[in-house]
Amino acid sequence: MKDIAISFAEILQGYDAVSTIYGYLPSLSHWRAWEYAAYQRYVLNGRVLDLGCGDGRYFKLLWPDVKEVVGVDMDSTTAESARKSGIYKKVYTSLAHQIPEPDASFDHVFANCSLEHMDHLDEVLKEVNRCLRPGGTLICSVVTHRFKEWVLVPMFVSMAGFEKVAEELQQEFLSYHHLSNPLHPTEWQARFDMAGLITLEHIPILPKYNSGFFLFIDSLWHLKAGTSGEMGNIIFPFLTSNPKFPVGFRSILQGLLEMETDFKDCSGAIFVAQKPE
Repeated sequence: MKDIAISFAEILQGYDAVSTIYGYLPSLSHWRAWEYAAYQRYVLNGRVLDLGCGDGRYFKLLWPDVKEVVGVDMDSTTAESARKSGIYKKVYTSLAHQIPEPDASFDHVFANCSLEHMDHLDEVLKEVNRCLRPGGTLICSVVTHRFKEWVLVPMFVSMAGFEKVAEELQQEFLSYHHLSNPLHPTEWQARFDMAGLITLEHIPILPKYNSGFFLFIDSLWHLKAGTSGEMGNIIFPFLTSNPKFPVGFRSILQGLLEMETDFKDCSGAIFVAQKPE
């Protein structure tokens, strides 16, 4: 497996791209800036499966020229949004380990931040193998064990002496994200291997300082806020009232990049794995 690094310039260019659709969602634009930078190394062609497709906007931003793309999402409301987007030839409301497509149907499978949420990971990866044509690739982003370990809000609350509250906050955060598989990168590779896929490349994303900031903002965003639901429902209109926010947040991201000292130990990763010829 080849480890690859992405540059500051590529990450900032990634932010410029993703902020066009996530400009006032700071944790999402932050994370996806790194993903975008990594994905630009790859070209998708032929028939593509978007596994955990969401509404399709991010796929369209990444690969606007891909025409033969099929979406899968287990949430019926999300799947309906994907159908209405016009991006997909077909969208299935289906579990990821029960894809209603014949063997060897796709040249590529794309799974953006979806595999870590899946309860039947090994079955899902075997299904990916089944759906791929020989020589086809899985391109995915995932979270690592650091995503769970570096959550700052519960850590700060614990340090203040409120251990029980900290435990509840940690559990709420993990439950919100439904993190079934926050695996070490070597364990991710092992799971790909078990499914019969060959791991070709690994790109670490969001090292310690970027991860800490991302997880702090994301934790605050999803904190319960009484009748308002979550804090994000209060923060979002505040941010959208300032048209300078996306540009200002870019400067914060640039500062975080300059602070990093270890770009290999990260809370996220991009993997490329291939079905044998």
